[in-house]
Amino acid sequence: GCRCVNSDLDNDLLRAFVTITRTGSFSRAAKLLHRTQAALSLQVKRLEDDLGVKLLERSPRAVAMTEAGETLLPYATKILSLGEDARRALQPSGQVETIRIGMLEDIAIGALSRVLERFTSHHPHVQLEIVIDDSQALSRMLREARLDMVIADRQQVDALPAFSWNERLVWVAAHGFRMPSGQDAPVIAFGKGCVWQAPALAQLDASGISWRVVLSSANLGAICSAVEAGMGISFMLEYSVNRSALRILDAEDGLCQDGSVEIGVFLRDGGGRSEQWMALYAAICAEVATGRGAELPVVA
Repeated sequence: GCRCVNSDLDNDLLRAFVTITRTGSFSRAAKLLHRTQAALSLQVKRLEDDLGVKLLERSPRAVAMTEAGETLLPYATKILSLGEDARRALQPSGQVETIRIGMLEDIAIGALSRVLERFTSHHPHVQLEIVIDDSQALSRMLREARLDMVIADRQQVDALPAFSWNERLVWVAAHGFRMPSGQDAPVIAFGKGCVWQAPALAQLDASGISWRVVLSSANLGAICSAVEAGMGISFMLEYSVNRSALRILDAEDGLCQDGSVEIGVFLRDGGGRSEQWMALYAAICAEVATGRGAELPVVA
């Protein structure tokens, strides 16, 4: 007899697959999707069984797509995107609200991305446009009303923050990295005018640690990858540290960590802020204040 086969692809399974490929890790994807790694593994297995092909190869260090996985990825991305487009198209005209947020890359790679994704899933009438840039560029865009909200270095933004908190500036290394004895510490530096670099290097000097730059890049992702590979040490906001791949250097490494940066949440001038806009602001403040002792603002 003939066997009836459901030919439709399950969007939840596709979303799990796409998120794993984008993050390069089951653990990071699990955090983004608010699921356990075991649940994600089961979803990938169900998708592979449905399609009859192997999509991902797991190793202790990374996740790689098979040839079949690379073939599926653009289709999976398009299917999910079309679903989102359909949802937006069916919203009553004029009810979709766009909120434009600018933030430092250092903030964007932290847990805030999960907060934003969760917010948009619970508020289908809100569309977020996110700009990643340095603090001075974000300040200019805020002043020109091209952004509604900015999260950046307070000292570099020409406005008063609606909310701010102090974030530690820390030196980090791969878990297996040890500071060399009797040699200069290998430093992975930022290749363009990073205002945090001089005070960070001064921490090394104050701790009596001699150092030399072994690599410089303007790309935070490239810097994180080089540090994770054990090439040297670098500095970043404590908020940005991926604890599964990096460790914060401490007194045992001969380093006294005492630097901090004041980060602010800045709002565009003018009224007319919607209930959804204020809910987003409250969610962002609640996320960045967690565990930092910062007093949450009163959101009217």
